[in-house]
Amino acid sequence: MSLLRQGKAQVLTIYLGESDQWQGTPLYVAIVQFLREQGCAGATVTRAVAGYGAGSRLHAGGGWQWSSDAPVVIQVVDQADRLRRLLPRLQEMLSGGLMTLHEVDVLKYTHARRRGLSAKLPVRQVMGTALTTVKLDTPVVLVVDLLLAAPFRALPVVDDLQRFQGIISTGDLINAGLLPMRRGLVRTALELDSLTAETIETPLEQARQSTRTAQDIMNRQVRSVGPDLSIREAAHIMLETGLRRLPVVEADGRLVGMVTRADLLQAIVTSPLMSPQASSATQPLHHTAPLGAVPAQQRPVSDYVNPEISTVDEQTPMAEVIDALILSPLKRVIVVNAARQVKGIISDTDVLSRMQEEVRPGLLRTLAGWARGKPERVPTGTLPAHAGKARTAADLMNRDVVTVTESTPVQETIERMIASHRKVLPVVDAQGRLVGVVGRSDLLRVLLEGNH
Repeated sequence: MSLLRQGKAQVLTIYLGESDQWQGTPLYVAIVQFLREQGCAGATVTRAVAGYGAGSRLHAGGGWQWSSDAPVVIQVVDQADRLRRLLPRLQEMLSGGLMTLHEVDVLKYTHARRRGLSAKLPVRQVMGTALTTVKLDTPVVLVVDLLLAAPFRALPVVDDLQRFQGIISTGDLINAGLLPMRRGLVRTALELDSLTAETIETPLEQARQSTRTAQDIMNRQVRSVGPDLSIREAAHIMLETGLRRLPVVEADGRLVGMVTRADLLQAIVTSPLMSPQASSATQPLHHTAPLGAVPAQQRPVSDYVNPEISTVDEQTPMAEVIDALILSPLKRVIVVNAARQVKGIISDTDVLSRMQEEVRPGLLRTLAGWARGKPERVPTGTLPAHAGKARTAADLMNRDVVTVTESTPVQETIERMIASHRKVLPVVDAQGRLVGVVGRSDLLRVLLEGNH
């Protein structure tokens, strides 16, 4: 079945008569079969004890007598984009009756697998289908603006028949000289002071003058999967290739969806609408205890901790924090005290937004050089310690850190990661001391060890 995520969902309610037919089959049976084929999370059919409406008449005389055409109610709770996609067909099937649609808050939806990623659940039932695509001849100015504004990190490129041709990521834009650095920094810079915004606007304006189109910069060598591939196989491909997302393509080449690491992890948690996202994929897993026969989801996350993590203490000077941040494979550093207890976390956007206005352009130029593969150190002299300004890690850090303990089960770790929209979680011991981190790729690898 399709996966729901905690949050906003929609309820589709269909009222019809028990005797209604569709191509020789009871209509309510045909509708449920259609919903299942289309990957809906589930449907409930209820036969009413009493009721009346356009298709059901209540008779009186010599006692109550009910029409044999009893009211039947079908309810479906699912993601809004999927339900709206199915509405035209459902309206065609419902020749007489009532159909309503309204928003609800999904508090919990339990469908926890006990033995890793399924070898039977197909990708089509977890993939995202509400895609934004561009055509081969789409100007790059539109591509840049789309990716800067969108919640997703890659744009599929299709032809006029919706056949998949390639993909454009923010990395492709950086390599093509159209984006100076990763978009999180670009977005942050544009919202800060005018000098910082101007530092970013200049290269963006140059990119907007480009005459290139999507087909000139897209990556054509993209690994894709079919909609009937199992989620287990999709996870294998992601771990082998290091990819974070896979286009889902039908046999005729039509793009029908995208599946991400978060979608695959959600298959274990399955609690409606939390979609749809760096990861420690470059680091080996560190096993600290025998695995035994306990299902993967129930094992403590300490069995899979990645101990390689960049840390700084609260009094580390800003220049050293930036050096550590640039060299960190996770694009973030953990702030710890003398007892190695976690006090905060620092990303490049944290540094940019909290540092002195007059030195932000210098940092952006340095980060742009790193993005282009031309690393250079931040000159310490460009980081004056003005009174009241950010000087140390304690001044820069984000104190809202989501952690898990060593004893937290893998499944609960996944739930916390998805609910908090974090890609990496620090793992601490009972005293709050940092042990390591765990990322999305780590957890996918854990789930592949589960039986299927």
